[in-house]
Amino acid sequence: MVAEFTSLLVSGNFAAAIKCLDVEIKQALSTNSSKSAQLLCNRAYCYEQLQLHRRAVKDYGEAIDRTSATGGASAQAMIKQGILLHRLRKGNYAQEAQQLWQSALTACTPLTDVSLILQAHKLLHSPGAVAAALGTDDPQQSWAGPASVSNGAVAAATVRPTANGTAAPHTSQAAKPSPGMSAAHPTPTRDPSDAISLAVTQINSGRVDEAEKLLSSIISETDKRTPNLGAHVARGTARALRRELQGAVEDFTLAVEHAPTFADGWKRRGQARSAMGQNQEALEDLQHAIDLFPDTDAKAECHTERGMVYQKLHDFARAVKDLKQAVKYQPKNLQAWNLLGLCQTSMGDIQDGIRAYQRAIDLQPNHREAWVNMAQARKEYGHVAEAEAAFTKALSLDDPKNPGVHAIRVLAQMKQGLGDHWAAIRVLTKTIELDRNPERIQCLFLRGACQHALGYHKEAVHDYERAFSIDSSNKEKVSDEARAQQFLAFYQKELALYIRKHLDDPVTAFCLDKDLHPIFKEQWCKKAPPTHEMIVRYVMQPPFPSEPSTVAPADQKQVRQLVDGADAIGAVLVYRHQGFLPNKRQLRMGGLATLEMAQTLRHLVAERQAGRKVMVDTGGASGGGFDARSGQHEFSWRDAMDIPVRWRQLSEPNDQVIWVDLLTKAEFEAGFGSHTPMFSGQTKCVRYYMNFERALRLMKEVIAQEGHTFDAKNKPVPLASEDKQAEVQAAKTAADMWKAIGKDSWVVVPIASTSRPGHTMEGTRLTIVKVPTQPDAFEFSIRTPVTPPRWKDFEQEFQELWEGLMQALAGGHKPLIAHAALTYVYYWYNFMPLARGTAVTGYITLLAIFLAADMPITAFIPKNYQVDWEAILARSPEPFIQSVSPWLYPPAARETLQSSPSGQGLTADSARTEDPLADMITPAQDGTPSGAVAGSSQAAPPTTGDEEGGAVKGEGMSSNADNQGGHTNASSGLQAVPSPESSGTEAKTSVTSSAAKAAAPAPTSFGSSTSGMGVAAPPKLPNVATLLDTMRKRIEALNGPALPRI
Repeated sequence: MVAEFTSLLVSGNFAAAIKCLDVEIKQALSTNSSKSAQLLCNRAYCYEQLQLHRRAVKDYGEAIDRTSATGGASAQAMIKQGILLHRLRKGNYAQEAQQLWQSALTACTPLTDVSLILQAHKLLHSPGAVAAALGTDDPQQSWAGPASVSNGAVAAATVRPTANGTAAPHTSQAAKPSPGMSAAHPTPTRDPSDAISLAVTQINSGRVDEAEKLLSSIISETDKRTPNLGAHVARGTARALRRELQGAVEDFTLAVEHAPTFADGWKRRGQARSAMGQNQEALEDLQHAIDLFPDTDAKAECHTERGMVYQKLHDFARAVKDLKQAVKYQPKNLQAWNLLGLCQTSMGDIQDGIRAYQRAIDLQPNHREAWVNMAQARKEYGHVAEAEAAFTKALSLDDPKNPGVHAIRVLAQMKQGLGDHWAAIRVLTKTIELDRNPERIQCLFLRGACQHALGYHKEAVHDYERAFSIDSSNKEKVSDEARAQQFLAFYQKELALYIRKHLDDPVTAFCLDKDLHPIFKEQWCKKAPPTHEMIVRYVMQPPFPSEPSTVAPADQKQVRQLVDGADAIGAVLVYRHQGFLPNKRQLRMGGLATLEMAQTLRHLVAERQAGRKVMVDTGGASGGGFDARSGQHEFSWRDAMDIPVRWRQLSEPNDQVIWVDLLTKAEFEAGFGSHTPMFSGQTKCVRYYMNFERALRLMKEVIAQEGHTFDAKNKPVPLASEDKQAEVQAAKTAADMWKAIGKDSWVVVPIASTSRPGHTMEGTRLTIVKVPTQPDAFEFSIRTPVTPPRWKDFEQEFQELWEGLMQALAGGHKPLIAHAALTYVYYWYNFMPLARGTAVTGYITLLAIFLAADMPITAFIPKNYQVDWEAILARSPEPFIQSVSPWLYPPAARETLQSSPSGQGLTADSARTEDPLADMITPAQDGTPSGAVAGSSQAAPPTTGDEEGGAVKGEGMSSNADNQGGHTNASSGLQAVPSPESSGTEAKTSVTSSAAKAAAPAPTSFGSSTSGMGVAAPPKLPNVATLLDTMRKRIEALNGPALPRI
């Protein structure tokens, strides 16, 4: 054993010597032997030769502790540790070293090695002694020596997380050149180990070029006999820092080939390979290192490195596993906690990520990246107040002259998502003109979009033009996201010019869906660059008009009344679930659209009962096809839906709210439609994962019923066998289901027609695909392709549903109206006729029908409940109605019809106003609006946010996900004409649903009401379509009086 150990030391195989010492130390520690301190010192010496200084410090420290515990002292360990502290230059190293040497001298006795006594004395009193011990001729260098590279030797090959989850290289600061050796002639003049120590000092001082030349000189001298592993490891480190990664890998490879048990060599090569993109090889090297390292600190470093590699591969599940192991070994590993948070939030586990970021912040309160990551996570979850506080903290840590642009942009996005576009503009304006702004294109686009929404079209066009005019030919400087936003800037610029052209035209005189060429809308929806066909066929919008508007503004007192009422109504348009922001602009939009639609419905019913048809100008309506530009047609279900759709388009023009049948014929026939993932890759989609289990169960039901799915080529995938069915039914995850089916596939959820008993319609598609660019990744989503046959089927259904709804409203039977309303929106949600915005327009429709029927909805949507998904995951209207009605129905919707003896409809008691919201469209004694929700027998609005974060998170359909836009109504252009089918006779109640028919009483008439709906007078609030008859007036109503006029 002694001979073998001596041979290893003489040959310089210190890695193998350490393995021998590991065995001896383990045995000595188990028996509490006094030999353990010397063994620890010997191992520390070997670590020093391999430049593993931190481990050497640890061993010297343990040797000191061992001897102290037995009442003795290890002068050797104290002296060596003090020297190492000078080499590492960490913390108050000089004072700590002095204290160690003084302790060593104090502990000496006549039995102590005399050379140690003299060395301790010289180190205490002679700076030159320290320089000699460090192997440098410069006393100043020895007394203020740089930190060792031992725990970050391949710092350039490591990555650290940033705010947007990308990796950034770590570099050292440059230092002044040392006079101790000429950079031009780095010829070693002393023992190679001293020269290597000097080279390590140079590396840590930033003098990497000098160090590499010195180490190359050592290697050329010593490798003639046997490779100097220490020199190769140090040179590999220097090369890694200079980004000469292939050379670094070669040096580390030589080290591990000659010393296979040298764990640090495996780790460093793994780091270098990771930086080269050799990810699988890097993972293998790091696993070798984990297996070889005896102590948990070193293992933690390797697990952190592996976590970084997995994060880069988007294999977040494996990254989280490694990073959890890292923080288990090293609870104070700041880097691991921060990266763990990134990976957990990337998987959709937002709350877990927030907790990890908090641990990182607890360890280092001014860790900017952790604060930025925390802010983003809070924003994604919907913790608005906490997110803003985190953004503020992160930005306070920046240089005011060079703030973090990405954090500012994300903060502006949050402001936009909250409906505070003006605040977003102010935030972005501070950064756009910075000299160094790597996200200038994105910032310009976002500011342009905010100005566009507020009606400041000239400024918006200017920003859009600047964004798409920036040269994006250099792919290294312009990200894919920036290039995509340059394309969007072109489309948005054209939209801004289009709206400006029609800003003062009656809103019923034009239709965005018809006026913009289908190929333009298709490319805009796809966020794709303009094609040759589009360039040839699309006619550019005229430039910004120079003449000021001569149109008189709307009466501001009436607008204020209208806006107050809209705000009260829109307050219930809220999804209280993670990922949704309380967008005040969208809530107001929803309220205005609800009022306009309710007023229109009342007018339609009154005209119907008077025996007159209501006609609408075809040119300003979306129905009738792209070429229908003139004439009139009878008001239909689609004209009703144009009201919320127009408002949705207007309030957030950055969203592609488009009728799918008005895209290109080819795209319509190909089945363009919505796509909403619940699980994507390895990520639980923040907003919609809550529906995953129900959707998976529904997919199983359909497969059990149909016995097959369809593949990507629309061919059946047989699954009827008993074994396959068992495998499908046992699936619990997206991966399980994909493996059971064996390929990418989809099923159609069949839904029952209400108007055509026995007829089955095509609901949504539940789709599962394997993600090829990500390991162990699958996507489970709803995809609803809207094809001409499917459109025709739903259009036929809606014609019957619309007629049934109008008859129910005319009949005045409130429970029947409620049933008809929910049935109508059930099919709207399943139809998904818009490229975006189906959810909010559907709920606006529901609010409008109830409001028109004098039973306004004041109940808030329950927490963690999504109305549109309740419809999408139901195979007929009845389960949807059973789910929604208990919390949504006002009291009147639950009552049975009370017929008066005269048979004239609702009695005075049953027609009473249950809530002040009803006053918004019914007469009031004082002529003033209520403007608030009060006196309701239903649930009051929440006053606080979720229990965990304490933030107000009234997330709702007003959020940017699916609900940021608007559209206007044709009601101001409605014309009443006598109906040839009617001679003014009484309207009779009728329904389309067999279940509703069974519940309905005998038909009654509405003979005593002047409005035709059991109310006594015209609406109390101003008519929306009349007061806000132009785009300018509508945008200014959405903006409110505090913002500058358009």
